[in-house]
Amino acid sequence: MNHVYGTMAQLGLLILLGCVLRNRAMLSHQGIRELSSLAVNITCPLLVIASVCRMESADSATVLLFFWLGATIYLLLPFFAHACTMLLHVAPNERGAYDFMFIFANTELLGFPIVQALFGDEAIFYTAIIHMPFDLLAYSYGLRLMSGEKQSFKLRTLWNPGFLLTVLAIVLYFSGIQVPSVLSDTCYLIGNITTPISMLILGGNLAEIAWRRIFTDGRLYAMAAVRLAVVPSVIYVLLTALGRFSPTLVGIATVTFGMPVGSMIVMFANERGYQAELSTRAVSLTTLGSLLTIPLMAWWF
Repeated sequence: MNHVYGTMAQLGLLILLGCVLRNRAMLSHQGIRELSSLAVNITCPLLVIASVCRMESADSATVLLFFWLGATIYLLLPFFAHACTMLLHVAPNERGAYDFMFIFANTELLGFPIVQALFGDEAIFYTAIIHMPFDLLAYSYGLRLMSGEKQSFKLRTLWNPGFLLTVLAIVLYFSGIQVPSVLSDTCYLIGNITTPISMLILGGNLAEIAWRRIFTDGRLYAMAAVRLAVVPSVIYVLLTALGRFSPTLVGIATVTFGMPVGSMIVMFANERGYQAELSTRAVSLTTLGSLLTIPLMAWWF
């Protein structure tokens, strides 16, 4: 439990540093957008590739089943998100952002260190497996949601570095291709700056909004309840009922799908110029709420 609190305290300090840097003009608004573009297009996808390159061998049947479990969940989440957005009567110009909030949790930047603290180093491997579809969906459907676009899906929207590098990561894993250590180590080195960058971006955005606005939006409270409590509860009940997975794998899935809104939404929002303030408020509120829900899940498992 101490490891969990320690990890969250470190992320909190990075967010505070981002606030200070922005308030003292050491980090500009344009600088935040440039850091967001760097994280979205380069460092985050390379972190996925690095995690794939460092994966150790495991029971292939269990790995494949866990992968398909993640794919099924991510296939259903957009429909669930759309239903929630409609029930909350979200304004049309905010629906893309709300859909993103319900679908994408902070599974990598916060989920990785949390499950490592709870379940050990092997948990990172299985977390990467079940959430491989996350990046595939985020860099296709997620980018479209955060562009405020209403037109039908176009194949050219997939032509972005994040999507292409994520596809490469999946191909590398399932093909068994060995990446030279100098390349995998470089991906790991660059990818590792994603977490501090994302927290600095979040802190910088927080410095630009009125804090009281974080706590005065009823819809955000409803979204946070669904994101932090309803989604992980449903995942836990369904996987327990299936009886196909070990308690550790059930725990990994439950905890990671119960993370706060993914900070990637802030990076996408800054890069695309769409609902950056709303995205920042959502990440901030759910991250604060997770200070209660994550320890509860840690105690349960």
